[in-house]
Amino acid sequence: MAGRDTFQLRFVAVAASAAVLIILMAGQVAESRRINLCSHTAYPSLCRPFVKRVSDPRKATHRTIQGLEAKTKLALEEAARYKNGNQAISTCYATLSDAMFNLSSARKSIRKRNVASMNTFLTAVVSDYGACVDGFIETNQVNTVQNIAVDLRKISSNCLTLSTLIS
Repeated sequence: MAGRDTFQLRFVAVAASAAVLIILMAGQVAESRRINLCSHTAYPSLCRPFVKRVSDPRKATHRTIQGLEAKTKLALEEAARYKNGNQAISTCYATLSDAMFNLSSARKSIRKRNVASMNTFLTAVVSDYGACVDGFIETNQVNTVQNIAVDLRKISSNCLTLSTLIS
């Protein structure tokens, strides 16, 4: 009887160990997938804050679009303060407004699961931010609006990359 109890105890211990190992491995796979989403992007450090605890590329893209909308709104407020008298900031203000429209359209497209349309709008967003940055480069300006626009262009590039991972 003692041998049988020992066998049952060993069996339970092995089963419990296997269960713990499976749970740990599942967590590592999920964590590795989260990290892998951002590893596909050109700017992983700018990707991670938007993609925390998300392993679905569709959700990651949606969150990044929402983040871009919020950051673009702040950039528009900053540009509005300085656009009078500064042609580069005035142009940037206009392209940031276009970017807001394109982000809103991309968000609507992702909800409708229209990936092709979403990618078109996100490509336009990257172009909008790029035009803003180019205006500052051409006039040799460095200011807060330009710095924000550079980050927005990088984040939008990441967003476009994430959208290509949607199946």
